[in-house]
Order: sequence, then C-alpha cells, then structure tokens
Amino acid sequence: MQKKAKMSSVIVFLAVGLVASMVLNMYYIADGSGATVFSRGDETYLFLGNGHTGYHFAYLAYPLVLLREYFNAPLSPADELRCSLVIHITPTVTERHLNCGDSSPAHYVGFLTPFDDGFYALCQGAILCRWTENGFVPATDEEGRRIGGTSGLVEGDMNNQTVNGWQVHRSGLPGDHFEVTIGRDIVLSVRNRATNVREWQYPWVTVDLLRPGQNQQSLYDVNGRPRRVSKKEYEQTFREQ
Repeated sequence: MQKKAKMSSVIVFLAVGLVASMVLNMYYIADGSGATVFSRGDETYLFLGNGHTGYHFAYLAYPLVLLREYFNAPLSPADELRCSLVIHITPTVTERHLNCGDSSPAHYVGFLTPFDDGFYALCQGAILCRWTENGFVPATDEEGRRIGGTSGLVEGDMNNQTVNGWQVHRSGLPGDHFEVTIGRDIVLSVRNRATNVREWQYPWVTVDLLRPGQNQQSLYDVNGRPRRVSKKEYEQTFREQ
C-alpha cells in the first residue's frame, strides 16, 4: 500500500513539474554592444550599441534553445528596444547623447557614413537620415542633394579607412583592440573583451579614455551576451516601447 502511495506521489510530482515547465517562462535580455569610432583632427565621435533585445520561452524549450545556440541559429527576438548612444570627445569636453525608446524609423539605421557636415545613414523605409544631438532625423531635400542622396552612403566595410576626411575604426572579433589619439595626447582605447571566437555575435566592448594628468575614465562597458533576468526586470525594460 505504501509503495503504491509513493508511486502515486512521484507521478503527481512529475506531472506537476511537466506542466510547470510548459507554462512557466525563462527570460533573457541581450544588451546591444559595439563601437564605431570616427576621428578627425581634434574631435572624435563614438557611435555605440545601446539597445536591448529580449527573449522568453518555456522551461521545457530550454534544451532546444541551447541546441540552436550551439549551431549558431539563435531564437528570433520577442522584444526589442532601440537606442542610440553617441559620445563626442574633444580635448576639452566629453559629451554623451542618448536617445532611447523612440519607435520612429530613424532608430533602424544602416550604412552610417561621415560627411563634412555630419553623419548620415539609411533609415527604415529607405529614408536618408542625419544624426543630431536629439537622435537620427530625416534629412532635408537640400542635405540629400548635397551628399548625393542614399547613393552617397558607403555600403561596404569602412574599418581602418579614411572616409570624407574621417578615420573610421570599428570594434571587431573577440580579443581585438585599437587605440585612437585625439589631439596631441588624449588616448581612446577600444577593446572587445570577449574571448570565445565562436561567440563573435556576443561582443563585450569597453571604451576607456585617458587624458593627461587624469585617471583612466571608463566611457562604455557592455557585455552583449544574453543574461537571465526576472520577469519583472524584463517587463520593466520593454515597458516603454
């Protein structure tokens, strides 16, 4: 009799566990990480990854998620929060410009290209846009004519090249590191601290600034590897989309 009772309890326990694994979710957030540096003369602009991508799935699906991860076929995001973070550095000032939570097309940009009068890119809907201190905005007709419209944007890799007078550098594969000198003796150090080359899609980028006579200043430190969070933190992150 006791043996049957124990067996029944085990069956009930397993059934409850199975149902819970099908109903309860795991939550992960991946922080956007990456750096593109434009340097000219005594000034430098850093365009930095700063958005968030969210994933959630049932506990029961976790083994399948790991398997897909192993074969570099990760899940599609369940939620995204687009942000733009730009840091402007000169010999005298360091300015941060963060714009986040805007669902306008200007937050989906590609082919970011420097010009004499600023930075232009291709926005969602094939719209030419221009970066301002308030984020990316559609370019005016005059601005479009001046740079040759979307055809004037550089579509190829600009890394380690000079484009319209701007030297361009981008954070690369795990372990990559480069330095940029601003003015005479200000040094900007950009490093991808990730160590696993197989996980190139999860950069851990740090940016440090060293001014003469001052301690090294950390400007940016973001690990792009997905991290597990609570349901509450997940919902708070994507609540204001």
